[in-house]
Amino acid sequence: MSDRVWAQVRSRAGRLLERPVGALRGERLEDLEPVWQPQRYQGRRAIATWWRLAGQARHAGCATLGALEAALALEADPEVVTFAAWPVRLGWPDAEGYVPDFFARLGDGQARLVVCRPGEGASDRWAATLRLLGAAGQQAGWQVRVHEGLADAVAARNLQRLSRWRHTRLADVDTAQVLHRMFARPRPLTAGVRASGLPELPTVARALHLVWTRELLIDWTRPFVPARSLVWSPAGVC
Repeated sequence: MSDRVWAQVRSRAGRLLERPVGALRGERLEDLEPVWQPQRYQGRRAIATWWRLAGQARHAGCATLGALEAALALEADPEVVTFAAWPVRLGWPDAEGYVPDFFARLGDGQARLVVCRPGEGASDRWAATLRLLGAAGQQAGWQVRVHEGLADAVAARNLQRLSRWRHTRLADVDTAQVLHRMFARPRPLTAGVRASGLPELPTVARALHLVWTRELLIDWTRPFVPARSLVWSPAGVC
């Protein structure tokens, strides 16, 4: 079997194109439409849903709960600028193709393939997939990451909860300045919001957005409860 990996992508006009994966080095695959989507059918044990990226007019498809968690992890990763689901199919010549879960673009311009480990665990087929991904990454200059699941269950639940406030429409510079003063010393989120004198409901949402973006800090190893959990500004005591 040749060690050269082929890749299939969708053109801007919607046509499927096939080429050596090395020819895609530097290509913005995150801007392309998917080459594959999961079929919906009665009795399907996985899920098919879409993750809305914060501040972007795009959605990333998730075929399983593991992929949904991986999308959450990508959204929370400060290195990741954007990502897309299923924009490329990879394969060896004369072999069945494989579609990675996500293609991500990092802030330094590098590209990253993200795949979820199958639920049934390691197998010969999965080992072959990893060899394929490793060869594709080497030939195209992509990083390859396997999402093994979020290691800290408490931090994962905090991320899931706070992701509701990830959207950039909640960002407000003036409110952020006030909140950094309110949280110069650690205090519960709701107490700091009330002390600010700003309208409570919109300010709580903006404070939670600052926690999501790590502009305000919390102890991620403990369950986050706005009325009790301490929040503080990384700038420290004013």
